[in-house]
Amino acid sequence: MIIIKFGGTSVQNEEAIGRVISIVKGRLKEKPLVVVSALARVTRLLCSLAEEAEAQREENVKNLLKQLRERHFNLAKNLLAARQDLLEECLAKVEERILELETFVGGICLIGELSPRSEARIISTGELLSSTIISYAFNANDISCHWIDARSMITTDDNYLNARPDMEVTEANIKRIVGLEYRGADLVLTQGFVASTEKGATSVLGFEGSDYSAAIFGMALGAERVEIWTDVDGIRSADPRIVKDTRKIDVISYEEAAEMAAMGARVLHPLTIEPARKKNIPIRVLNSTNPSCEGTLVIRGDQSPDGPKSVAVRDEILFVKIVSPKLDGVTRMFGKVFAALYPRRVPVVLAKATGSEVFLVIPEMAGDLLPEALEEIGTWAEVTTYRDKAFISVVGRNIVGFEGLGDKVISVSGKVHLANVSANMMSENFVIDRDRLQVTLESLHDYIFKVNN
Repeated sequence: MIIIKFGGTSVQNEEAIGRVISIVKGRLKEKPLVVVSALARVTRLLCSLAEEAEAQREENVKNLLKQLRERHFNLAKNLLAARQDLLEECLAKVEERILELETFVGGICLIGELSPRSEARIISTGELLSSTIISYAFNANDISCHWIDARSMITTDDNYLNARPDMEVTEANIKRIVGLEYRGADLVLTQGFVASTEKGATSVLGFEGSDYSAAIFGMALGAERVEIWTDVDGIRSADPRIVKDTRKIDVISYEEAAEMAAMGARVLHPLTIEPARKKNIPIRVLNSTNPSCEGTLVIRGDQSPDGPKSVAVRDEILFVKIVSPKLDGVTRMFGKVFAALYPRRVPVVLAKATGSEVFLVIPEMAGDLLPEALEEIGTWAEVTTYRDKAFISVVGRNIVGFEGLGDKVISVSGKVHLANVSANMMSENFVIDRDRLQVTLESLHDYIFKVNN
């Protein structure tokens, strides 16, 4: 069995879904489990819907629901035009889900209150709608497809918007349900991102969590491989949207891919790697618009070459400097700082300490969680928060063996506020002024992948 996951851009319209059907059709002998995301930009629309409902802006809520309905109805009609019987069934199911959503957000609009549990229920609707339509599209193309609700398989804790699966329960559910549903079918299809708590409430695995879902299914089923289909030719040496002439990475280790994700590269969900690594399941990152390209293979570390693989960046960060008047030592400094951060679930990209100082790189989106923690830290230390910094990370196995990275960053950026080599020797990281990010990134990429090759 193999797992095939398609992201939002790979299922965004009729043409894209036609490519999905063609790709899967060529893999039917390998017993695929297909995992799909919401249509491109739909999750963003649903987030806006939740916000508008909480703000009690009823007219905006109606307009967003109209957009949601029209897009999915039009897609179903285009895909199923030749099969009126399937079209009628599909439209009825799509309408049923949208009516449920309409009733639910109507209640939120009435009271003006949005809990994480309610938000999870709203933003999960995109995957349920897309997977319903795509399952009918497979059947309309004479490929017997059984639709499975991922909420019946992936069981999580009650951290609704960033839920963590109970792997033992989840694995047992997946084996049992997929085994049953595969009887008499060419393939089974389910959703990424979506799960449910032990009590049956809808939860989600964090944004971009469909990759994580695919890896969980692969682990549970002992899949031969997991395929992640995107809109680029595999994992690149930098984000092609901001750097010209990036290179495709042919082979990369689980650890390097995880480090890239953790350091800001938009490659795989940061948690995707662990389920695959646990059972040594290869992950292949592919391009649905160029299926003949072999993409990038993610495998064991001893099968991946040393050296830099990619340059990742984060420009929306907070750089926090904490200075204690006492020489407390590294252990105590870290202990006191994280005693304030951890209970408030403040995510930290990078932390470095001396005997009296701690430096933190924190995603800007976590800014709402931070003030209370920094106020507590401020009772015993001087705290300074900088919003005009950016974070660059060069990722690769045994990165310290590649000379000149720090000198290059300093020469172009003008000043490095923090330099750090990760404990696992997988990344060399720099905090620089944000207004020097683009030129530094381009020069560093050229230095690594052109000058030295």
